[in-house]
Amino acid sequence: MADLDLVKKEFLDIYASLSDVTETSLLNGIQAGSYPFFQRLDRMAAMDVDDREAEEIRRDKELRKAMAHICRLKRINGLRMEIDNARTIIQSPAPWEAVRQFVYYPNYLELARMESSGANLLSGDKVVFLGSGPLPLTLICLWTRYGIKGIGIEQCPEYADLSRQLIRGLGLAEEIRIIEGNHYCLPLAEDCSLIMIGADALPKDEIFSHLADRLEEGTKLSYRIYEKGLRRLLDVQSSFDLPAGFRQYRRIRPQPPVNNTSVFISKEGKAG
Repeated sequence: MADLDLVKKEFLDIYASLSDVTETSLLNGIQAGSYPFFQRLDRMAAMDVDDREAEEIRRDKELRKAMAHICRLKRINGLRMEIDNARTIIQSPAPWEAVRQFVYYPNYLELARMESSGANLLSGDKVVFLGSGPLPLTLICLWTRYGIKGIGIEQCPEYADLSRQLIRGLGLAEEIRIIEGNHYCLPLAEDCSLIMIGADALPKDEIFSHLADRLEEGTKLSYRIYEKGLRRLLDVQSSFDLPAGFRQYRRIRPQPPVNNTSVFISKEGKAG
């Protein structure tokens, strides 16, 4: 059992250290001194805390404001890392080696395995990834390991362009395509075997509400959440209500080094 008072104190201490950090300054690397606090958060998230304890911490009123700010900054810091590594790969004379050196590359290999297995994907299938970001490693791993083609949808023009440069540099322009847009692009005109909703594709309620109205029956989707212990506190939408018309058919809990649960659902008729 965790000492919840110590857990709370650690979160509040991290919040005090990050309270003046802005998303813009963090994204631009101006407040690099804040990086060690995200490492502390990662260590906190790895603590052995059961679901009841995690929910007790979540309900703490004093922590709610702190956790909301910490969660936003953690997401931005992850985006900053993706941008920095995408640029490193693009500029590298050996881009594939640079990809493999990315600290979270093993995680993405395992996530690709989970997606492939959970949706029963086969070589030659095509997936769509909503919120593919500047470093579309899931799509890269799905192709290189399983022969699954991909279309990434990214709403930020800068990140979409960065992603295209990276894909071209890896020689994968025929297998992976990046388009600029958001959930209102879906469904696409071309067939796909799975629609993947990225962890940073927000807001989930709005996205799934749109998809419930627009997707054909039988369409398969997946999304990722944190649900283990304290990690659920660091996910702004670790829980949300799916609209009527979706059925969960599989749920794959993470194995190291992955921390995300992959949830697989299908469209089951008209919403409402």
